[in-house]
Amino acid sequence: MDHEDVPTILHEFVQPRVINQDLLINLIIEQGPKGTAGKLFYEDGIDSNETEEIRIEFLNILKIDHLWVMPNLVKLKLSNNIIEKIENLDVLVNLKELDLSFNRIELMENLDSLVNLEILLLFNNQIAEVEGLDNLRNLTILSVGNNFIADWKHVLYLRKFKKLYSLNMNGNPCTKEDGYLDYVYAFMPRLIYYEYKMITVDQRRAAKEKHYRDLNILEETEKKEDEELQVQQKYEEKLAFLTTAYMEHLDEDYVFHQMFQDDKEGRDLSMVNEDTQNAYEEYKVNFVAICKEFCEVGVKEHEKRMEEVNAYDTCMDEGKTGTQNQGRRIVNEVLQKKGEYLANVKQLLKKLIGEVDTATVEDVTKKAQQIAEEFHDLVTDAWTNLMSLEVELHEQIEEINEVFRINISDMVEAFITTARGYFSQLRNCEAEYNDTINGLILYLLSGIGDDAKLPRHLINLCEDKDMLNHNLTNSHERHLQVLDAREDTLVTRVKDWLEELTNHLIKNELERNSERVIEISHFSDSQQQEFLQILAKLNLKVNDQEIIMALDT
Repeated sequence: MDHEDVPTILHEFVQPRVINQDLLINLIIEQGPKGTAGKLFYEDGIDSNETEEIRIEFLNILKIDHLWVMPNLVKLKLSNNIIEKIENLDVLVNLKELDLSFNRIELMENLDSLVNLEILLLFNNQIAEVEGLDNLRNLTILSVGNNFIADWKHVLYLRKFKKLYSLNMNGNPCTKEDGYLDYVYAFMPRLIYYEYKMITVDQRRAAKEKHYRDLNILEETEKKEDEELQVQQKYEEKLAFLTTAYMEHLDEDYVFHQMFQDDKEGRDLSMVNEDTQNAYEEYKVNFVAICKEFCEVGVKEHEKRMEEVNAYDTCMDEGKTGTQNQGRRIVNEVLQKKGEYLANVKQLLKKLIGEVDTATVEDVTKKAQQIAEEFHDLVTDAWTNLMSLEVELHEQIEEINEVFRINISDMVEAFITTARGYFSQLRNCEAEYNDTINGLILYLLSGIGDDAKLPRHLINLCEDKDMLNHNLTNSHERHLQVLDAREDTLVTRVKDWLEELTNHLIKNELERNSERVIEISHFSDSQQQEFLQILAKLNLKVNDQEIIMALDT
């Protein structure tokens, strides 16, 4: 007996199996439409992967596999099998409903790609913890009843799902503890149904009163977290914008601290005494002020470049639209005239109905040939006009591209010159600080007599003048390396942007022009061939009715 002939009640005795392509095809055929519709469904639906729902239930399925052949699935029912692991669902990004009830699943895992999932049913499995749902932000219904979930931490975890309005946890150990339902009602305020029964206003009010203090603390904590998240998001948005403008981290003291990050000697030298500490703070203030001023200038320069790009795009759109409208009028005129010529040909064909003499046939043929020549001239003129428009547009675009390239290149060069000027200011600021620290420490050392012992914290830094010069030089070089690297990176990035932009414009125009020329030629050729094919039937047809029908076609 084939497995397909086994009654549902006996499916549990069927040998465990894995989902494969043959099984999927059989199920799609079985569950799809019947008759002619079913044949079309089989021929088109499977090959085009358009199947949206499949039920694989009561078949003793042990492992999920081969579902990659149906990426457009919206509903998948795999209940009442012996599945032990959630897996191989990554391709099902369109899935909205997943039923894995009555299986042997122990872990909620491998669900990250199901970002559109709205319904998840895991009733009657062996799950001990609610987890692995972080990407399922569209989840509205969750059933994890009759599992092994013992603690209550899933309530606060599920509280984060803003769209979740129905939950079923019945049959889990956690639900047998006193106060569980009140905890759910209080801490999941967006939940409307529990165990598919609506939560009443009184139930919600009583639960909130019972957990009033803890709920207030949690809400305050969440409020702070939300505020911190908003601050972080704003920071990331600002950083993304500044990165686009090549000004990232220049609106703060990031570069300054970056110079001292791997410079232990420099940090130690700045802390020798109060005078060096004051010099360090003054250096920081001046350095950061230059960075912020540079950042403001850089952002303005970026906005000017973007204004130039937007103006270019607007100019291109207007030019292309104008040419397209003119071309459309030419094409419409050809199609209109074509209809008129065909109507004239049809009138000529009517003269051939019945018995006609040779003179009439010759006259009709001559006039048809004249119409063909006129249509040929019409299409040729249209081709010439369309090509002229395209040549004119292509030349205009090339000219505009060149003007834009010159303008944007000048703006980039001006920006690079400005940037180099600010980096020069930063290097001067660094040199002044280095000289100041050197002078302060030498002055300090001059005040220590020959017989006096050098303080312990100065021994390795400036035991003598050579040691001091060595440490100051190393510190200064490290700082300059940071500044040089940042300047080189900025210049390289903006030059790469310019080159990529200008090359992209040239490539796009060449491709557009080539496609347009091909379109015009194809239009001209197709119109000529179609018209000539119709006229050719005048010489090939003998039966009058066939001639008229050919023309109508």
